Amino acid sequence: MAQKSAPMDSPQRIGNDSPDLEKVADSRGPQAGESHPPVTIDQLLVVAKTALTPDPPDGAKEEFNTLIGRALRESLAGQAQAEDYNILIHFDEGELIPADADKIYSGVKSFTDQKPLLLVLYSTGGNVNPAYLIGKLCRKYSNKKFIVVIPRLAKSAATLICCAADEIHMGDLSELGPIDPQIGDFPALGLKNAVEHLAGLTKEHPYASAMLADYLNRSLGNPLHLGYCERVAESAVQYAVRLLEPHTSTLGRAPEAIANKLVYDYKDHGFAIDADEAKLIFGEEVIKVGTAIYQIGSNLYERLRIVSLICDHHNHNFYHIGTLDAKPVITRKRR
Repeated sequence: MAQKSAPMDSPQRIGNDSPDLEKVADSRGPQAGESHPPVTIDQLLVVAKTALTPDPPDGAKEEFNTLIGRALRESLAGQAQAEDYNILIHFDEGELIPADADKIYSGVKSFTDQKPLLLVLYSTGGNVNPAYLIGKLCRKYSNKKFIVVIPRLAKSAATLICCAADEIHMGDLSELGPIDPQIGDFPALGLKNAVEHLAGLTKEHPYASAMLADYLNRSLGNPLHLGYCERVAESAVQYAVRLLEPHTSTLGRAPEAIANKLVYDYKDHGFAIDADEAKLIFGEEVIKVGTAIYQIGSNLYERLRIVSLICDHHNHNFYHIGTLDAKPVITRKRR
């Protein structure tokens, strides 16, 4: 007997240890009496194989987008609390950029029901300016309650977005990160730390001061760069404070203390601020762990991750920013 396709509630069948996506399937399939059988991984694989070609036939891309939208909606089946929120998604494995704020703005403006806002956030970070604007937008259009769900990562500038939230729902694999603005490929505070380190070496080894001064002069170039880096970090603190202040009463400490800790206390840009650490920063009224609301975000993430892996298999980038019904962006990777 031929096996049926795997439904989308089996996301573990695709992962980094399963590169042969064409072989992903199991014995489950549509259930009897369903008018719309669930979207299966095999369906997505078959349609993607056609839609993600250099010259896809008419309607192929639209069919793929429709299947993605259906899969997202199906992930909310049985999640009764999902109906209580206007849901936004920010799923992006690239950098957070100004255009992302435009997509979030389109999303919040499209809602007609006055409901609290729930943002499912997966991002490694990027530009702090659009992150600040996204936080402001979500707060403004949240009908007095803004919730962020972190299924996996919300690092750096994405953590700044979380500062606007009344609640941040996390799980065992959820991570926030230091709000550590980058200049090029380097953290803004890295230059200051390097100068402080060299100053310490000079104090320990005064006979090498001329050599270290020459090295610093050649490496630093214009001394104004040092001041600029510090101002970028101070700007990140100001952004965080402004996003935290509207819900000061629920925070575990003052907005200024939280902002300074997130910007200045951590030495590694990739430091994993897990749920336990986050509770110490934001307080237990803000950080919620393993909730039904977290499960909403986790289910959506699992579907989005499957689609991202399929797109990557076909040499395409994938991201989804906006409402559940927003059109995802799928672009061919540059060689």
